[in-house]
Amino acid sequence: MDTSLQNELKSVEWKAFKIVSIFEIKRGKRLVKRKQRSGNIPYISSTAENNGVDNFITPPDNMEIHSHCLTITNSGSVGTAFYHPYKFVASDHVTVLKNENLNEYNSQFIIPILNRLKDKYSFNREINNTRLKNETIILPMNKKGEPNWSFMENFMKEVEKVVKPKMKFEKHQITDNRELDKVQWGEFEIQDLFEIKIGKNLDGNKIDKENGHYPYITRKEMNNGLDGFVSWNDDSYLNKVSQPVITIGNETAKPFIQEHDFYTGTKVNIMKPYYSANKYHLMFICTSLERNRHKYSYSYTINSSRLKKQKILLPIKENGEPDWLFMEQHMKRMENEILSQNEIQ
Repeated sequence: MDTSLQNELKSVEWKAFKIVSIFEIKRGKRLVKRKQRSGNIPYISSTAENNGVDNFITPPDNMEIHSHCLTITNSGSVGTAFYHPYKFVASDHVTVLKNENLNEYNSQFIIPILNRLKDKYSFNREINNTRLKNETIILPMNKKGEPNWSFMENFMKEVEKVVKPKMKFEKHQITDNRELDKVQWGEFEIQDLFEIKIGKNLDGNKIDKENGHYPYITRKEMNNGLDGFVSWNDDSYLNKVSQPVITIGNETAKPFIQEHDFYTGTKVNIMKPYYSANKYHLMFICTSLERNRHKYSYSYTINSSRLKKQKILLPIKENGEPDWLFMEQHMKRMENEILSQNEIQ
């Protein structure tokens, strides 16, 4: 960390605060996949990816709509925290943390501190509301003994100046602005769209994962499945990527897109498209695959046989074929929206 930033952290007083003394705590509501209706409100669940967004829905009347809040996952990716400046609804796997002082800067100061709770919890010991109310976090304190919100905000603004590159991203040209509820849908088996194989795997306990050149993709649920970088003396183990592919772990059923040559760990399915695919097509496919993750577990894995027979819904053209152009345009439009929210001035 920059020396001046380190000195700032040393100059401020710190205090242990009970989470319940800082935040209003609200648990989300359960809404199973089959009852979710497509819409434009983010549905925050237990995923550690995409800022916790699991789907975009039209929430039922009994679900509270939140905004400008933190969320922390109770189960699944336990202890993962995110800030949401936009309107959203939360699943029952998520607790919403509210404070009127929260903003995009001081929340980024607090999130890494909340994330440390991961070390205490797991799939077998979730963060329920009773436990969360007894947790404490250490934060900068003002002269009144309250959280020093302004210090946290100003500190993160200084961090931003140091670490954020000054760049502009060129947005995509969009020619199809239809929403998901304005297109026709059809059902497809994965085996009709992809060649499925299990690559030769390397034992992660017996290899150097720190000094290699190629990504080592495993069944992890985060970081695109990446578990280090490997070099190996047998090229037959290397999965060479001429066009993007999807990897999906047997037990986790978590899909990721791989755009570069990679090695795999055990029980990782590799989905190679039969068609000429780009990453935006596969991003749409991954979203559809995500909707079926709840069917699989460590006792009922998404092995190659089951994956081949897995059915997904995709937009279709009048002739019944997948509407690849719409899928690409839809994902690019979503990317444009994210770029607009995070555009560096």
